Amino acid sequence: MHDLWSSASYEAHLLSLPFALAPAAMLIVIAYTIVMRGSTSLRGWLLAHCLALLPYATVMMLSPSIRSEAVAAKLFQVAAAFIPMAAAAGTGFQLALVRKHRKYRWLIWFGVANAAIWVVVSSTTGAAVSGVQYMRGFWYAVAGPWAWLALLHTMLLSIGGFLALTYAAVRGRPTLERRQQRLILLANFVTYAGLIDVGLAYGIGVFPLGWLLSGIGSLLVVRALVVEDLLRVRAVDTSAPLLVAHFAAAVLLGWVVLAMLGEGSPWWLVTIALLLVFGAVRASVATIGLVNRGGRAGEGPLERLLEQLVTRARTMVDAGEIAQLAIDITQLAIGVRPHVLLATETDWGWTTETGDRLADDRAPDPFLISWLAEQRGALFSADLDAVPPDLRELVTTLFERHDAIALVPIGSVDELIGLVIVPSSARRLRGRPLAFLERTAERLAEALLHARMAKRAATRASLAREVELAATVQGELLPGKGPHVHGDITVIGSWQPATRCAGDFWCVYPLGDGRVLVAIGDVTGHGVASAMVTAAAIGACDVFVRRSGAKLQLTELTAALDIAVRRVGGGELAMTCFAAILDPTAREIRFVSCGHTAPYLCRPTDKLVELHALVGRGNPLGSGRPHRPQGAPASAAGR
Repeated sequence: MHDLWSSASYEAHLLSLPFALAPAAMLIVIAYTIVMRGSTSLRGWLLAHCLALLPYATVMMLSPSIRSEAVAAKLFQVAAAFIPMAAAAGTGFQLALVRKHRKYRWLIWFGVANAAIWVVVSSTTGAAVSGVQYMRGFWYAVAGPWAWLALLHTMLLSIGGFLALTYAAVRGRPTLERRQQRLILLANFVTYAGLIDVGLAYGIGVFPLGWLLSGIGSLLVVRALVVEDLLRVRAVDTSAPLLVAHFAAAVLLGWVVLAMLGEGSPWWLVTIALLLVFGAVRASVATIGLVNRGGRAGEGPLERLLEQLVTRARTMVDAGEIAQLAIDITQLAIGVRPHVLLATETDWGWTTETGDRLADDRAPDPFLISWLAEQRGALFSADLDAVPPDLRELVTTLFERHDAIALVPIGSVDELIGLVIVPSSARRLRGRPLAFLERTAERLAEALLHARMAKRAATRASLAREVELAATVQGELLPGKGPHVHGDITVIGSWQPATRCAGDFWCVYPLGDGRVLVAIGDVTGHGVASAMVTAAAIGACDVFVRRSGAKLQLTELTAALDIAVRRVGGGELAMTCFAAILDPTAREIRFVSCGHTAPYLCRPTDKLVELHALVGRGNPLGSGRPHRPQGAPASAAGR
């Protein structure tokens, strides 16, 4: 038996050249799938499908150049063994394209397991291919006793994926995704039409067409990959090409070094030389990459547009305006006009870039917020493998509600500020456009945070001005500093608020006949609200004193204050109050207390000061409870 790898078994023939169409097209698909980053499931099944088809395409290319019948028979046995595996992988690819691969993964892997059995059986026996026949310049397979079963098995493994893909391509909405599905459906029909060559194995027909149909189908797949962005490619995976470049350069230089060392060199010297060669190649490629990146940094139009976004956003404080600016610059830079969803600060709600409130069924689910806040790159609708299983349904729903092909979170640390929505009408989003979009999301997050801080600072400054004004007004309403002399009575008061605005006050009024009214109040809380109630109480007290004059009654005064506090405080704020009428002629003090701390009457004696508490048990004013001030006259010995 001739050796498969012996050069005597092959002789180059021009007829092999047209047969090279199919393997060349498949190798293009395989190389593109390997070096590009995109949907993991689509890449994996497409790669498996093409690798399973490649043996048949390669054997057909070598067929005119094979000189040994035994070699040709063995190669056709191996090539035919992988046809059912190509059908099983093709079904996985088709179901992944319509996003059904997770639901029917049991069916896919069942088909792969069955196809694996055929790989072993067909490649080691003559069950599918019993031999070869020479047909007008090339070899072709002769059907074995179980070839019909292998064909039937291949068709059964394919039918599920074809039905799902056909349904989606015919019944789906007119989007880029449906256009991709239709193109792949056409490519698959053309490729699988190559099974017509099975007739040649049974002596029906004169020339094989499967190689041509496989090549055309592969070229259609190439078009879908490059033009229609079938794999939802995000960037070029430079690690694989660089590794190949390193290896090729190291082999070339290693061959030169070994030639210089000669055949008699010791093994350890050869090993060291090869290691040094590979290290030198690695260092050279890395240096060239650093120099290249440094020379290109910040010189392109995309970088200038990003700088324009940062510069113009610094002067803005409205989140919607900043989002619209980012949208306009993105469209100008990469030709894609996204939408922006903004998270509100006060609740779980969301708005659009125009400020319109987003319906709850279109907003991101609260369970997604923390996970999205941790993401720093684009998330594609066809590549959800990185999404936790319990969140995939929520993410899928979010994509569908917005008819989106990609989402880019706008986040800062662990906070989700917004989302950039890329519509499905966008034909391409990969490489530099994708990198620009992700950097735009980062700059947008910084601008939105800056706008938030600027708005908060403006709010605080405005509040500080309001507090300052309230404090000034409150200070003007109170009695001035120094003693207030009214006949035989001198009143000295001190007011020191705990905060800039407070709810404490005091006032003094002459009532005639030498009598003086002194009132002290304390509104619950601090700040502007308490100061407003205090101002209302002082105003009510002023008006009541002017109206009543010498006929003023303390119970009527507290009733008027209760009404004022109730109206201004809205039942939320209450005020304790102590009011007293000092009568030097009658040498007595009449007072009422509405929940206020009891003051003391001080009487000097020969040796000590006698203290007498003026106790009253009335309710605070404006509290909503019945107003029952309590008080009593107290005699005073002396002034």
